[in-house]
Amino acid sequence: MTIATQDAVTIIRAHRTLEGEGFEVRRAIPSRAVPAVGPFIFLDHLGPTDYGPGEAKGAPTHPHAGLETLTYLLEGRGWHLDSLGNSGAMRPGEVQWMCAGRGILHDEGADEEFQRTGGRMHGVQLWINMPRGRRHEAPAYRHVRADAIPRLDHAGGYTKLIAGSLAGHHGPIATFAEPWLAHVHLAAGRETRLALPGVSEIGVYLMAGRARVAGTAVRDGELAVLPAGSVEVRLAADAPMDAIVLGGPPLDAPVIFHGPFVMNTKDEIHQAIHDFQTGKFGAIVKPSRSRLV
Repeated sequence: MTIATQDAVTIIRAHRTLEGEGFEVRRAIPSRAVPAVGPFIFLDHLGPTDYGPGEAKGAPTHPHAGLETLTYLLEGRGWHLDSLGNSGAMRPGEVQWMCAGRGILHDEGADEEFQRTGGRMHGVQLWINMPRGRRHEAPAYRHVRADAIPRLDHAGGYTKLIAGSLAGHHGPIATFAEPWLAHVHLAAGRETRLALPGVSEIGVYLMAGRARVAGTAVRDGELAVLPAGSVEVRLAADAPMDAIVLGGPPLDAPVIFHGPFVMNTKDEIHQAIHDFQTGKFGAIVKPSRSRLV
């Protein structure tokens, strides 16, 4: 559902869908009204979901090409495995970034400890567009610990800067697409402003709580897209809230989705499928999920 407000803020209600082995996500991007916000072409919100022992589901080995993925965890314990040989557990407040480039396989889900004990899982995964001419870069992976993400404290909350610059601080994730991304937490009745000059397109996705974005009411599971030309984000919490603020330069060319592949032309899609089917994405060797790296 899309609602255009008097302040020209566009509200997108994320729709529910199933992924991987059958876990539910709320998907805010892409939508008919908003196919992307800056370089962000995909936003899936997982949970918060409470799992019993052995109940957690994941996304077994699958391919990607022509994009970057960024996973940010608020609660739970995740696991990543890929065809470059990377593997490791993910704790709350951490980020896993992966450049699929010309092709990679990965496997993601809960780690062995979470599978054994159960618990609450809550996080987001975003796909970042790769500019034209960069989609065939070598694949890469990076795991960012929580203490490597700048935290800017303010009255009644904080902002964790994942990508881009804010008040002299720089997020640890820097990519070809120049994304801007932060997690903002506010206590009820508190507010903050983020000055984002030069960030062409800006959106705010509410992961929990209720807030006003540029004066417009937003609740959890909704994406607020600010008018073109906005240079700051005004956030006011009506209830304790956690939000993802995202943005950056607009897409440099139309994109074509084919499942986990994102390219600019059908020929590039056909090549990615061929490369995957002929084994050019490599293979995954699965170690124990209890090993932390």
